[in-house]
Amino acid sequence: MGSSRTMAGRLLLSGLALAATARADEWDVGGDADNAFTTDNLVAHGSEQVHDLAVLPGTAADQDWFLAPTHPFSSYQFRVDGTTGGLDLVSPSVQRLNNNGGTVVESAVVTDFGGALSLNWLGPASVASTPILNWVRVQGLSCGTACSTQDRYRARFHDTTYTLPRFNNSGTQATVLLIQNASGRSCAATAYYFGVSGAFLDTANSLFLAPQELMIVNTAVPVPNQSGSVRVAHTCGRGGLAGKAVAIEPATGFTFDTAMEPRP
Repeated sequence: MGSSRTMAGRLLLSGLALAATARADEWDVGGDADNAFTTDNLVAHGSEQVHDLAVLPGTAADQDWFLAPTHPFSSYQFRVDGTTGGLDLVSPSVQRLNNNGGTVVESAVVTDFGGALSLNWLGPASVASTPILNWVRVQGLSCGTACSTQDRYRARFHDTTYTLPRFNNSGTQATVLLIQNASGRSCAATAYYFGVSGAFLDTANSLFLAPQELMIVNTAVPVPNQSGSVRVAHTCGRGGLAGKAVAIEPATGFTFDTAMEPRP
């Protein structure tokens, strides 16, 4: 009995030791690894992954690459947080690159006292544009080749586009957009207008919002005598905007509110 318990204890300790040294990043050990822009690791809306930046065989510093889809009239956020170990990520640690993986388009914004990094970007603003793939690269600049399996982080990706299913500037009604920056930093937003059939009306309002600023847009100016829907793309991050459309009927004084909705 005693020897079997001892053996069971040794097996448990051995298993715990293996678990402690196991990689958190299965994307590093597959046949098509994520260490370059040849990876197949495409992140979709709502994706959440845990990676490490442990040194690779041959003492090469690890890099994690992600494919991030980008569609017209849309906006996106790639966020890194939940870091562990000596992974003191700085702005150039998280970067967005163009579709050939060779040119850095932007480096992440450091937020929350350095505890998180965020990339926020807009898709193309033309119906002639096709969806494109951006690359996102995460690298451990602080620990470099000293990074271990304990140097981990969480990566999250979201489509941050808002939609308003109704505006109406036909007849005697006129619609006003109220868009508030709910974040603590300055950011940009663009309102795109679509007709009832879904056709883009070739009109957009480009907005720049200070922290907590409320922007009021009279849509009867850019799209008079039109009705349809609105898409709002922005760089304020997930949950970074709040707003609604208010259609006003001057003859009666009635108003019709339409909430600005994020993608679920």
